[in-house]
Amino acid sequence: MNILNNGRFGMAAALSGTMKTCIKKAVDFATQRTQFGQRIDNFGGIQEKIAKMSMLQYVTESMAYMISGNMDSGSKHYHLEAAISKCFASEAAWYVCDEAIQIMGGMGFMKHTGLERIMRDLRIFRIFEGTNDILRLFVALTGIQYAGASLRELQQAFKNPAANLGLIFGEASKRVVRKVGLSSPPAIEHLVHRDLVGAATMLAKEIDSFGQTIEMILIKYGKGIVNEQFILNRIANATFDIFSSAVALSRASMALSENSDTATHEKLMAQAWTLEAMDRVKINLQYILRGQNLDNFQKMSAISKNVCTAGGVVQLNPLKI
Repeated sequence: MNILNNGRFGMAAALSGTMKTCIKKAVDFATQRTQFGQRIDNFGGIQEKIAKMSMLQYVTESMAYMISGNMDSGSKHYHLEAAISKCFASEAAWYVCDEAIQIMGGMGFMKHTGLERIMRDLRIFRIFEGTNDILRLFVALTGIQYAGASLRELQQAFKNPAANLGLIFGEASKRVVRKVGLSSPPAIEHLVHRDLVGAATMLAKEIDSFGQTIEMILIKYGKGIVNEQFILNRIANATFDIFSSAVALSRASMALSENSDTATHEKLMAQAWTLEAMDRVKINLQYILRGQNLDNFQKMSAISKNVCTAGGVVQLNPLKI
């Protein structure tokens, strides 16, 4: 397991370097290529691509620093973070390379740019050291285990309520407060630089929503949750966004506190990333609770079964040829 953990963590470190190379090639091209009388890096579409590529590289690199820091401090339990970083880094690197090629257009396909080789080499990273599909399930189910342990403790308490009134009333109070919308998210604002308090508040709110959603899912499905991969994948995606925002805010806070030369730039990236990531968390959490979306999972399951039964696509040619 330690070998796998080290390989997964090392992938985040290595691929953050790969992304740097892709970004440099894209930027070199964008700042020299002119279209409609100006350099293409002045256009919003290109700016958005470069910004997202840069944020993905920053977050991936921050994950590598965070995990290595925990390892250096003697932590033995970083398997979950290592799995997240492997999935995140391998998918981020693919996206960054793909966008670099897109920015360069036809030139991106040319052998001398080096990007076509990078793209071919990147594809395996989502497969080895544990496929990203399996690691998503691992991340979701590992996190759910902790929530499940808390619920089992409450379940045991109800078997002898007289001896466990404190626990029962404490849990009941939390649920009542949540129900009427008066619950307070975990306080993490004091852990970040004052310029990042707004982003930290957004993160704290979604962490609270995440915990509530996991609890509701466990109450509904119980042990059967292990078979609900449509739901587990979305829980994992929300986890990735929460963790990635936390590491970005942590690194940017340190840069601001130390008055680093790049602190302002890092603040922009951490703020922009957290805003978009928290929007994705909201979408994923809402998706797994809405009845119509759960019904859509059943439709997708039926579509897959039909295609597998037919041995390929099912629909007839509309021209009846």
